Amino acid sequence: MGINRLLQKLKSIQTKISISKYAGSTVGVDAYCWLHKGIHGEITWNKPYVEYCIKRVRMLKKFNVRPLIVFDGGYLPAKYRIELIREQKRQEYSKIGRELFKKGRVRESFPFLKKSVDVTPDMAHKFIEALRAENVEYVVAPYEADAQLAYLEKKKHIAAIITEDSDLLVFGCKTVIYKLELNGNGIEICRDKFGDVEEINMLGWTDKKFRHMSMLAGCDYLPSIPGIGIKSAHKYLRKYETVDKVIQYLKGNNKVKVPPNYENDFKKAELVFLYQRVFDIETERLVTLNPVSEDLDISLDTDYIGSYPITYALLTALVILCCKDVLTRIIVTWIKISP
Repeated sequence: MGINRLLQKLKSIQTKISISKYAGSTVGVDAYCWLHKGIHGEITWNKPYVEYCIKRVRMLKKFNVRPLIVFDGGYLPAKYRIELIREQKRQEYSKIGRELFKKGRVRESFPFLKKSVDVTPDMAHKFIEALRAENVEYVVAPYEADAQLAYLEKKKHIAAIITEDSDLLVFGCKTVIYKLELNGNGIEICRDKFGDVEEINMLGWTDKKFRHMSMLAGCDYLPSIPGIGIKSAHKYLRKYETVDKVIQYLKGNNKVKVPPNYENDFKKAELVFLYQRVFDIETERLVTLNPVSEDLDISLDTDYIGSYPITYALLTALVILCCKDVLTRIIVTWIKISP
């Protein structure tokens, strides 16, 4: 998940913290990250995934930290390509894992079986039921939890975000906590320290330039350029300043194969990072992650960033219902409404 090797390039600004730092505050949690870890643990150690998640919820409460759990909602059209690839890989891993298991090579089968598992709506539903029993607040995003968490932080509903996904930084989040252990210890990355990064010099860089570097290295919404990772994306942006100039250079480089329509795909992918549909818990309405300026027309890319349907009131009501009742991703995924 996220941008390959991005966190490694930010190692010099990773700070070890205790979650007690956020005592008295609300912290957002990427629910599916916990669910994925819990499911993998259930396969390997036979520990129920809901128990895995709830133990971490209780740990936060023990440190007087209020958790706000955020679930993914409907599938985003922008991720169709990557979701298809992931599903194909899961099927391949499942086949290998089952064959090893049948041959009695149980321990060898576990890594493949773990990689073959995906979180289902029913799994998320069970986690939500447990959250209700614990009286813990949760939100089901219209589309991706990443954008929803970024919006909640932007609106100061949460002080930090717990995840394992580097995409949160590309969405513009200011404080992200990774590798949070059951004892409350974790790794914190703060956006205001980007200028201190030693691995790649980003002194004076804007959020836009950081986003462009990450996207050039390959993200979920954009076909990657073979051979271009964080290190090379950083090098080219420092040399050529703008992403348009970088792409033009790469297209003229015989050693690099730039995918067809890459420039247009890049612009559309950036719209997802900037204007994905999210749920405003104050107004109980669907909004974009950032306000859309008057001179920007995103109407042609509505489906790509998440539909803004004619039946707006119906979809809004369903999202509210998801947030307040036991219904989860099932509803938003099943409902298909044309814009």
